[in-house]
Amino acid sequence: MKVKEVKYLSDYTIRVSFDDGVTGIVNLKDFISKGIFAILKDKAKFENVYTTGYSIAWSDELEIDAISIYLDITGKDFGDISHPKFSYATD
Repeated sequence: MKVKEVKYLSDYTIRVSFDDGVTGIVNLKDFISKGIFAILKDKAKFENVYTTGYSIAWSDELEIDAISIYLDITGKDFGDISHPKFSYATD
């Protein structure tokens, strides 16, 4: 699946829309509290979120994989969305 659109809403919250019609809201406040993503505590930087199609990003170095966001929004596990052809990789 690909991210069609990502939009900053407020207070470290974004709305993400996927090409299969799934849309959801994700709050990343806890996620950016540490590590390399801590730089995004600066709201001016966080607001510049965009999509590469297969991730949401703030720069070439700061990206979150689209699958992670999709699983968070839908509440599914990776096995629920992976292609059966690749099931051997998760067994």
